[in-house]
Amino acid sequence: MTAPKGQHIAVLCDFDGTITKGGVIDLLYRAFAEQSCWELVERWIRGEISTIEEMQGCFSTMKATREEMEAVLDRVEIDPGFPEFVEFCKGRGYLLAILSDGLRWYIDYVLTHHGICDLPIYANEIHFLEDGYLITTPWYSPQTPRRGVSKPGIIQNYRAMGYKAIFIGDGLSDIE
Repeated sequence: MTAPKGQHIAVLCDFDGTITKGGVIDLLYRAFAEQSCWELVERWIRGEISTIEEMQGCFSTMKATREEMEAVLDRVEIDPGFPEFVEFCKGRGYLLAILSDGLRWYIDYVLTHHGICDLPIYANEIHFLEDGYLITTPWYSPQTPRRGVSKPGIIQNYRAMGYKAIFIGDGLSDIE
């Protein structure tokens, strides 16, 4: 597959702390996780554990329902210039996609809450179960073993399709 005619630029953007004003997953952890979660977060920051280990460990301490978490997500602010940036990309024929080591569910929820729909989202998945949560990593690659989402791998895929890839992000999961 190649880039569609007239659409040769892919703008690939991080979510937490880039589109949003802060870390969304941290907001959920602060609202619902036990103190032991923060030890896992610190270990993730130091590079001692992977994203999936941190998320599974933290979510295992949470008892909130999806609806309770979404009530917290309703308060998430996005950069006020982001909707205009979405329109700018559309107007230029640029493909705009989200690459995040966070969770697709909350990214989609927050964007939709702010009237932004139909952007491709590459992120980890959460499955809400009767007795907890299951985190899966459909975009994992051994190329970036500590991350649930291999941002370099996704960028390389867009380049292989003929796109000029522009990446926006400056967090720990963006380093690679």
